[in-house]
Amino acid sequence: MKALRIITALATMSAAAAALAAEAETSATAGGRLGGLGTAAALARYEGDVGFARTTSTSGRVSAARGVAVGADADGVSLSVSQAVAPLLGPALATSFNLSIGRDGQVSSSVGLGMAQGRSYQSATAGGSVGTGRAGASAYATGRTDSRGRVTVVTRADDGGARRAPVRREAVSRPVMRRSQPAVRVYRP
Repeated sequence: MKALRIITALATMSAAAAALAAEAETSATAGGRLGGLGTAAALARYEGDVGFARTTSTSGRVSAARGVAVGADADGVSLSVSQAVAPLLGPALATSFNLSIGRDGQVSSSVGLGMAQGRSYQSATAGGSVGTGRAGASAYATGRTDSRGRVTVVTRADDGGARRAPVRREAVSRPVMRRSQPAVRVYRP
């Protein structure tokens, strides 16, 4: 019986500790097809004592979406903003910016950028999440296009408490007549 009380107390303490992490997450996607209408969608979510989450999207000749989320509690403040835009005759572009500041001054951030340029179809998506405490920051970006298009993706994350240098990843797919093979480059500043 004593072991059950200890396990219950530990579970309650860990749940309370998990609830004390301000988190924010967003994503946005937009796409366009030549001769048709575009599409757009956004997602926003926050976790914390105080905060808000808001999304907007419009579809048509120029499709655009934006998600904004802010969460704050005793552990700090987290902000996430993602947006995407895709005109029918031009590249689709999506970006994400994520930042958290802990009460101890630790800063975590991440960014993502996706761009897609195709002859008849292109779409781009970017998103990320950030949290105070152990959650850290992450970002992603993707793009889609027709077989003769080009997609460029860049993401970067920096955790203020990390001892390693931040890693920057860039993926580029080049048009190839038969098949496209994405090339991934990793940069360490």
